[in-house]
Amino acid sequence: MEYEEIPTQQIIDKLRQTLEPRIGIAEPLLSARANSTIAQNEDDEDIALLKAGFDIYNIPITSYQRRLGSAVIAARKIVRKLLKPVLDRQVIYNFANTRVVQTLSTQLQKLQESQQTLEKKITSEFSSGFPEVTAQLETQQRAIANFQSEIDQIKAVQQQHTAILEKISAQLGDRTTIKHQR
Repeated sequence: MEYEEIPTQQIIDKLRQTLEPRIGIAEPLLSARANSTIAQNEDDEDIALLKAGFDIYNIPITSYQRRLGSAVIAARKIVRKLLKPVLDRQVIYNFANTRVVQTLSTQLQKLQESQQTLEKKITSEFSSGFPEVTAQLETQQRAIANFQSEIDQIKAVQQQHTAILEKISAQLGDRTTIKHQR
């Protein structure tokens, strides 16, 4: 069974479009989000959205109907009073989640800064100690090359000695056959 990739960014954008008007987020945040391309700014904007919208109980009650507007508003106020315990718990939960996300975001930023500092420190330490290591590696590579050339020379001498021994053996073999023939 194949799974389709979830369009996370599309879902986030859709949620922002539907939630931002409902929770009364100011227009500058929307324009800042439209101009932002950096992930950190998007994370900051998401946290600002959480902070601005965690209180779902105190949303202004309005009606766009002229004749039934006051009745709709009264009905919504009654429903709000009935749902107050549930909405209060949700507001507390939303606030706690907002604080946790803010804390995690701050810790993440600190960790990223620490990582960058460590990377710079490691890079500077390696760059200062690197010439010594490079020199040692080059010395070892030259020694290996020298040993390899000595091994090649020894093999060449062995081949020459083997060839000479074969000639000597052949000559000795010829002499012994000549003696036996006489």
